[in-house]
Amino acid sequence: MYVGTCPVNFISEALKWVVGLGMLFVLWEVAGQQSWLGKALPPLSSIVSYAMEPRSYELLMRSASITASNALYGFLIGSIVGWAIACSGQIWPPMKKGLDTLSTFVNAIPLIALGPLLIVTVGEQSTPMATAALAVFFTVFVAVLGGFERVPSVHDDVIRTYGVTRWRALCFIEFPNALPSLIDGLKLGASSAVLGAILGEWFGAPAGLGVLIVSAMQNFQINLLWSAAFLGTAMSGIGFFVLALLQQKLLPRLGW
Repeated sequence: MYVGTCPVNFISEALKWVVGLGMLFVLWEVAGQQSWLGKALPPLSSIVSYAMEPRSYELLMRSASITASNALYGFLIGSIVGWAIACSGQIWPPMKKGLDTLSTFVNAIPLIALGPLLIVTVGEQSTPMATAALAVFFTVFVAVLGGFERVPSVHDDVIRTYGVTRWRALCFIEFPNALPSLIDGLKLGASSAVLGAILGEWFGAPAGLGVLIVSAMQNFQINLLWSAAFLGTAMSGIGFFVLALLQQKLLPRLGW
């Protein structure tokens, strides 16, 4: 059943999000007005008012555009690397265990520990993109690998029976079966990319939301701090929901 062009269940889910966020914002406003957490949590109306001032708005938008660019490039690089590593292990089975171990080891290193090393190796300008890529690649790698492992056993029997090469099996059987898992990994990676970019900007990048957050903390500019954090959260959410919408529209057309 459809209302206009939107399915009823989609409208229902959207209403749940609206009601949930509305309750959160009302509680936030009351907590800020009553100073339940002191000056560290100003009213939401105060944050919005500050962010909409011309000078503040321009600063926030300029910083957000830089962070979005770093996150997008990092997301693309990390997704390609994660996908390539997973596919390489599938094509060359003797390499699979080594690639799994290497990926797990790299993912286990905290990004905050890699920051100074990245500044020395790739430079301050590229560090946010590098941290964003590192935050994304393992998520995509695990998602694609999980998709490969869920290929029905009957497909493996057909591949062995007809002597299909690993390249052809990957392109025509395994990767199409892994596509739903890949998109799930990309949805999680979109949020991780924004977080990774902001974290990378802490290590001396010339501009971005990460720089703004550090500066606001050091100078106790609470409204600026919350505005930048709120904007980063919104960017993460937008990335997630764009990919969720793509998943909703694309996979049914492919028979999933």
